[in-house]
Amino acid sequence: MVENANSSLCRGLSGIAGAGLAAKLLGYARDALLVAFFGGGVLADAYYAAFRLVNIFRRTVGEGALNAVFIPLLEKEKLRGPAAARAFFASAWTVIFCGSAMLCAAGIIFSRQLVTLAAWGFKDVPGQLALTALLAAILMPHLLFVNTAALFTAALNSARKFLLPALAPALFSICVIGVLLFFHAGFFSGLDARGKIMLVAAAAAASGLLQALALLPSLRREGYSLEFANPLKNLGAAPALLAAAPAAITLAQDQLSLLINTAYASFLAPGSITAIYNSARLVQFPVSLFAAAAATLALPELAARAAVGDAQGFRDRLKPALAAAWLIMLPAALGLAITALPVCRALFEHGNFSAQQSAVTARALAWLALGLPAYGINKVAAAALYAMGRQKAPITITSAQLLLNALLALPLMSPMGVGGLMLATSLSSWAAALAFLHTLKRQAGFSPLSLPLFRPAVAAAVSGLAALGLREMLAPADPLAVTAAAVPAAVIIYFLILIALKVEERALITGGKF
Repeated sequence: MVENANSSLCRGLSGIAGAGLAAKLLGYARDALLVAFFGGGVLADAYYAAFRLVNIFRRTVGEGALNAVFIPLLEKEKLRGPAAARAFFASAWTVIFCGSAMLCAAGIIFSRQLVTLAAWGFKDVPGQLALTALLAAILMPHLLFVNTAALFTAALNSARKFLLPALAPALFSICVIGVLLFFHAGFFSGLDARGKIMLVAAAAAASGLLQALALLPSLRREGYSLEFANPLKNLGAAPALLAAAPAAITLAQDQLSLLINTAYASFLAPGSITAIYNSARLVQFPVSLFAAAAATLALPELAARAAVGDAQGFRDRLKPALAAAWLIMLPAALGLAITALPVCRALFEHGNFSAQQSAVTARALAWLALGLPAYGINKVAAAALYAMGRQKAPITITSAQLLLNALLALPLMSPMGVGGLMLATSLSSWAAALAFLHTLKRQAGFSPLSLPLFRPAVAAAVSGLAALGLREMLAPADPLAVTAAAVPAAVIIYFLILIALKVEERALITGGKF
């Protein structure tokens, strides 16, 4: 049974990671083009502050958070038969669509008030607060569309369909890249920079609709339709979804932490919010590609095992998901921290993005990357607890983590600037990871000591030293050359040491090929 669970996770992780890689590469191309065109100053700060605000709502209501709430409930309905599952989906679709529409409308109406709360420091910069509020209002329809797509994704994941849902978010990057390339080709030349950043926001908002439309045919093939449930007769999903709403906050922990940092950074020099966004995007690469993917793949099986009371089967499926997250996040943390500056220079230092802005982004990245293993553990552990129907512990841990993040941010920001804000997030996330592991041991009987912890740590340390040596040796070279040499070399060394140390769990991320 354990071998089957590992094999299933390994096959699924390879496919979803490949799809996620394509989406992420497009995302980095999008971000690099945006800062090359607009620079890393006031305009980019306004866009990213507005997008961070919309992204909080999107991640809180939709995407992985909705998976954690919806899939366990749908799995229980499936046990009653296809008709019950379809009725539950119709009820959930009604709740999500109507709720998101109201949230979108409120976001547009109160955009200035929301931006004031999220970026208080912008009040001291003439026109900055008004521009950010306008961009937030333009972006708000994205919330409605992407939450709809998130529900479709959850239903498809429950049906063990992962590839297309993993590819669909790439449409966001494609839309924004398309607009930026039009700018480069001379289109919309009559617009000033302010008008162009507004057009970018409109393209980002429209991309959510394209994402939902791309998933709709697959959804229909699974037997689900977009019929609204009659609220007077059948809206059974509403109480369940509302009761499980704290899961959304838990799964959006990383985004909420970054919103706290964005609020603090609004008092720092221009470009600080852009540095937070770009560093977070880089850290999210391994998190989304592997940790979140492992949580997404494991959740339906964990929910199914929990629904029938199979405690041992639950633990058998939890272990490979946590092991895969640890094996990837640990070396990624050291690698990103060590190669932060050449990576940021290679990706972003083009056009109007300066060397000084690269240095600020690199400092933010180095400190944020140190929390990577904790982010991975938190993603999988929170999903596991929600699959068990344990809702109180995750929201308690997440609330404490966010409070600790906010308390640490101010004293660390004063001497360290934006790097201190990122360090606050890393430290608070590690505290949350320890709390999650303790809770899993107590409530699921899962021992963290059963995971491969020490030997991968040794391999990661050696590969990190290799990356450091190559970075120093190639320092005079082009940043792209440094990145292209140091990163692959460190990855190869890491896996060679895993082989030498006989870490069998490496098959979870290599597909058993070596």
